[in-house]
Amino acid sequence: MKIIHRFRPIAAALLFGIAAAFPAIDTIHAADGAVRPEAAVSPMKRVAEARAKAAAENPDGADRVYGGKEAEKGAYPFQVALLTTDRLDANPASQANAQFCGGSLIAPQWVLTAAHCLNDKGRPIPPDVVTVLTGATDLSEGKRYKVVEVIVNESYSEQTLDNDIGLLRLAEPADAPTIKITREATPDTGKTTVIGWGKMQDGTFPTTLMVADLDLEPSATCNSGIKAIYARDLKAALSDLSRRMRYSEKGIEAAANAIAADMSDPLTNNMICAGTASGERDACNGDSGGPLFMTGADGPVQVGVVSWGEGPADGTAACGHKNAFGIYTRLSNYTGWIEEKMKTPAPAAPKAGLGTLQKPAKP
Repeated sequence: MKIIHRFRPIAAALLFGIAAAFPAIDTIHAADGAVRPEAAVSPMKRVAEARAKAAAENPDGADRVYGGKEAEKGAYPFQVALLTTDRLDANPASQANAQFCGGSLIAPQWVLTAAHCLNDKGRPIPPDVVTVLTGATDLSEGKRYKVVEVIVNESYSEQTLDNDIGLLRLAEPADAPTIKITREATPDTGKTTVIGWGKMQDGTFPTTLMVADLDLEPSATCNSGIKAIYARDLKAALSDLSRRMRYSEKGIEAAANAIAADMSDPLTNNMICAGTASGERDACNGDSGGPLFMTGADGPVQVGVVSWGEGPADGTAACGHKNAFGIYTRLSNYTGWIEEKMKTPAPAAPKAGLGTLQKPAKP
């Protein structure tokens, strides 16, 4: 204990230079304070640009998500895609380029998703900028629905991604099946499934819905794994600065350990930990907002919403890393909030457009 306190001033002094070792992270935090990367730039912009770049750099990328596989056609009819309206035209091929998040149909006129999918620069996005696609296994299929209301949880935090949950009210009831949401506490262990059109291992984005089986883990497992990643990043940053500041390996170790011991748990009680210790199966960029569900005798029941993940500073994505499980919004904490919002009066319907209920024309 005395050793940790002895080196704590060294740790504090060195923190001033750590950002210099990670220019990309420094840029994000300089612009957005303590906002997490998932919330710093809206997925509408971030994911769409990543899709376009990946398609240009690797047009023949293999359809393989992090340990997942292609979903059978029609197997998950409650899954929806959130599309950027401005990127759509009459051609159904435009839907793949417009996808930025996932969601689940929990009632004919209601979509459940992540708050960070619906938030841009601290404010909810306007309803007309997002279109909901239902009934699609491949993103060139399905029906488009206009959104008339965007609801972001009032306690959503861009800094911690706590309360990362939101709702979309559709202009018309969708004709696709819905998924039940849990009303019971989610266990710390068990088998779950996540689905989405998010980033794959080769860096590309699929047009076919992907599915991966995951293990539920206690929150302590996620907290420990993420803190270990942070500690390694700290040591790497301190090591890069050691030649300039002339401190020893002993100082690096002591300072990093002191800071790591002072870290708060990354997960709150509103979050679920799920994945695999190997990192072989995971959700990734573009899967945000989609459902995490358990399947029993009565079919699938949604227990979580894809929220965020973590990886080392030198990684290419915050997913698929050893001992870095995915983090999901704990739905059992929000059933009352969801029911309350779904009872509110609907706003006036918007004008018709590409997002209204219609099957896109064939190319």
